[in-house]
Formats: sequence, C-alpha cells, structure tokens
Amino acid sequence: MLQGCQQQVRPASAASDFSVLEIAKPVYSPAPGARASADEQAMCSAWPLDAGQAESFFRLSNPLGEGELHDYDWLPCSISGRVRAQGTVWDFEINAAGTSTWRNGDEARQLGCSQAACEPFVILMPGESGP
Repeated sequence: MLQGCQQQVRPASAASDFSVLEIAKPVYSPAPGARASADEQAMCSAWPLDAGQAESFFRLSNPLGEGELHDYDWLPCSISGRVRAQGTVWDFEINAAGTSTWRNGDEARQLGCSQAACEPFVILMPGESGP
C-alpha cells in the first residue's frame, strides 16, 4: 500500500479538533509508603488549571515513545478530567511534572510537555530539581 494512502494517526498535540469537557481540582496523593508533606500539599493546591490552560498544555505536548516517560519527573499532584479529541472522549490525568495520560477503554496515550511554553502549566519542568 502506498504510504500516502495509509490511514494517518495524528498525535493528540496536533489535533485541532479537541476540547476539555471536564476538569477537576488538583489532587495531592503521595506515593504509597511516602509521608505526606504539608509543603507539597500546599504547592499542589496552588496549581489549578482551567479548561483553556489544559487545552494549551495538550497542544504543546508531544506523544511519548517507549522509555521517554523516564525523561520526566513525577510529583504527587495531578489534575484529572475528560477531553474530546477527534470525536473520541478520553479520561485524562495531568501530572504536575509535565506529563499526561489519556485513557479510553484499553487504549492509553502518554504525552509530555517539555517546551519552555509549558512552564506556566506545570510545577516542575523536565531537567529542573524538585520543588
């Protein structure tokens, strides 16, 4: 089959047809076995994103290939919601360290936002030291 005739799969970041349907407040959730930190909890609470900011975050994000998630840190703070992209509704979770996971049934997409323009939408950019 000619490459031009194959179905093209566009990454979520390239989708012009998407919108955030629901977005929740940030949730602080320390890793299992880790002690809760009042400073981390306060930092998390001060990191709300609205639907427009989440859409900007997604537009700036790129799909992560196998092993690329390890280029990002993880923080015990996330925001969840629902997004419609190219006619499909996905549940999403944005981690405050610049990644997001979209889920629809058994399908999952992982995205990372490492551009300087992502900084207003995260607590910790890739390559920075922890908060």
